[in-house]
Amino acid sequence: MMIAPSILNIDNLNLEKDIKIAIDAGITRFHIDIMDGHFVPNLSFGPQLVSDFKKSFPGIEAEVHLMSDNPKVLVPAFVDAGPDLMLLHYEAMTMAELDHWLDFLHEHDVKAGIVLNPDTPVSVLTEFAPKLDQVLIMSVYPGFGGQKFIPESCAKIEAANELLQNKIPVEVDGGINQETAKLVREAGTSIFVAGSYLFCQDSITDQINELKEIVER
Repeated sequence: MMIAPSILNIDNLNLEKDIKIAIDAGITRFHIDIMDGHFVPNLSFGPQLVSDFKKSFPGIEAEVHLMSDNPKVLVPAFVDAGPDLMLLHYEAMTMAELDHWLDFLHEHDVKAGIVLNPDTPVSVLTEFAPKLDQVLIMSVYPGFGGQKFIPESCAKIEAANELLQNKIPVEVDGGINQETAKLVREAGTSIFVAGSYLFCQDSITDQINELKEIVER
């Protein structure tokens, strides 16, 4: 089990400080949401942030969640920034394009994954399964942090694990807190993305430790 904090909800002026606090609490991977203002109605970080992250924290994994329907420009740009893993949205491109970019990532020594929006069935993963290092199930609609968890996500997580024969880690992103973390853990989640639950409370360390107790039971 792994917690991959999303830095989207960190005060930008406190990014380095809060990331260090999370690392001191045992975090070894961070989830970096990249939004292009077109595929989703929001803007977030650019490749420079990922590059700076890897320079400052070379031993910590950077997981890039690319929310963009412009992979031709953004996938190479972010690969050059040095992430450890990149997650691409099934809904953002054609199947042929997705197949191409999964290969591109592996050719450049970046682990590859597919993200599924709440309305996308897990059956679409069948064709791509041999090329996947990870699958991300969105338990909210992508674009903004702090949304309410979609309960049907649990059944989707179970279905993904069954389809993938429990051989590929299934990650969940959206609305994770004390209650929903228990539900998705029981459904078979391996990696838990949490943002506002960790970074918008009094103590980042306490929130991480609290979530660890839940997901590691």
